[in-house]
Amino acid sequence: MAEKLLKVGVIGAGRIAEMRHIPEYLSNKNVELVAIADIDKVQLEEMGKKFNITKLYTDYKDMLKKEKLDAVSVCTPNYLHAPITIDALNHGLHVLVEKPMATSLEEADKMIEAAEKNKKILMVGHNQRLAPGHQIAKKIMESGMLGKVNMVRTVFGHAGPEFWSPRGKWFFNKKEAFAGVMADLGIHKVDLVRWLLGQEVKRVSAFKGTFEKSGDVEDNGVAIMEFEKGTLGILQVSWTLKPGEDNSTIIYCEKGMLKLFAEPDKPVVVSLREKGDYMANFARGDMSFALPPMQTNEVGGQFSSGVIDYFVECVLENKKPFISGEEGRKSLEIVIAVLKSAETGEVINLPLK
Repeated sequence: MAEKLLKVGVIGAGRIAEMRHIPEYLSNKNVELVAIADIDKVQLEEMGKKFNITKLYTDYKDMLKKEKLDAVSVCTPNYLHAPITIDALNHGLHVLVEKPMATSLEEADKMIEAAEKNKKILMVGHNQRLAPGHQIAKKIMESGMLGKVNMVRTVFGHAGPEFWSPRGKWFFNKKEAFAGVMADLGIHKVDLVRWLLGQEVKRVSAFKGTFEKSGDVEDNGVAIMEFEKGTLGILQVSWTLKPGEDNSTIIYCEKGMLKLFAEPDKPVVVSLREKGDYMANFARGDMSFALPPMQTNEVGGQFSSGVIDYFVECVLENKKPFISGEEGRKSLEIVIAVLKSAETGEVINLPLK
């Protein structure tokens, strides 16, 4: 790659920065992680000590002014994603922002406009697209071996986001998070199925509820989606699933089905009507794959997401990421439509007006 090291700052020193952004930047040979910013001085100093980062800022704006950075990660609560991202882009920096990229379509549009105006990369951290099993699934879907897609069912559930916000409760505060499990987990899976199917969602009908978590956001949700080519989809998300996790997707097609992380120790299973099953390390023609498991919140379940390495690659090679701001906006729009349907009881058509 490039000879020059990419100088990076991380804004937000919470769990997602601790578990993914900071260690993955530090492990990338093309990056110099220069500084971290967070308004919580105690948390900031803990992260500085843990990762041996000496340049620490309680105001990210000071970091942007004083440090000669090339890029930043934005790892703050959701309501701060847009203003910080726009500020960083206007400082001439490339930005990797956590999902959801914004709390409204208006915010998302302003972020995209800032990236275009400043000719900088804006990437959204939809890591599900980069999971090796999902990368293989995309190739399978593009090969046409399964034929027309009839239906997709995708699930994401675990016991809750408390692990990801040990000091604060912003996940459960609508003003800061904008939504609950749909904005946290649902957006991951609508982004994934949009990408896997190569189809946009045409309309949605949804229900949501708050059963166990305190706060003013939903902790469970279900949505039915109709895609532009007629494919039907079911989305199920939960913050109250226990024990364990469910991060599965099943795609039902005319010639068989594709199971993703739906069977223990078999990350990818292709079942063809006439030829039986091809399991996790299956071979068909020139395709042969060995796959790791999906990341989980459980002990030992976190490893490199691939997001940081891909972001760095895009910046150094000056190429637009396939998880762009525009793509992040499309997935955000579906989540907003799902929430609107759940609140009004109506079927919501997309794109939103």
